[in-house]
Amino acid sequence: MTITSKPELEQEPARGRTKGEHTRIAIKEAARDVMARDGFAAMRIADIMSGAGKSPGAFYIYFKNKEELLHELLEDFRHTLKNEVNRPLSGQEDPLHNLAERLQVFWRIYRRHWPVATAAFQMSMQDDSFARAWHHIREQGIKGLVTVIRESRKQQPAPDKDLELVASALSSMIEYACYNWTAKVGDFPGREIDDETAIDVLTRLALGALHPHPAVQAYLPR
Repeated sequence: MTITSKPELEQEPARGRTKGEHTRIAIKEAARDVMARDGFAAMRIADIMSGAGKSPGAFYIYFKNKEELLHELLEDFRHTLKNEVNRPLSGQEDPLHNLAERLQVFWRIYRRHWPVATAAFQMSMQDDSFARAWHHIREQGIKGLVTVIRESRKQQPAPDKDLELVASALSSMIEYACYNWTAKVGDFPGREIDDETAIDVLTRLALGALHPHPAVQAYLPR
């Protein structure tokens, strides 16, 4: 039997979205809240729809299951990172200034989306589709870092043999730190790390890794 929900297709001129689009957004927002509270594995569709103010059965108009919902939330996360973090260098902009801004924006986005990022990262270890999606996000970030590092090396040369490996290592440090500091199972459960402290630590480590203090040079591999 085919069910057609006419109200879901009606346009709301004031907001420019259909009622169905508003419902979809409400479901995703409720899912983030439930994931933050219960985690993805324990998240129930009934709880999501209760938070969205809709009946449980309405969930299946929009998503096949909660895995499909998480994939859409993860894609939203990826688009946000692409649009807000991976901005190109402009004119004579200092590459390190660009990187510092990227770190600040990345942390704030990760902090806002941490339930989705945590769930997707954990699912990527047991599900191939999430592994591919997570790899796509990392690949996007690594490519952006390679560009910034390459430009920074024009100002201050360094004997990097493989910029992709450098960017991958730097991305891994930043990404896992964000995961570790926001996940309930991280190093500091119950502690809320403020934005200023997190951004300061990440920025100092990242910029220091790319351009270490002269005193450190003697200890680096030749």
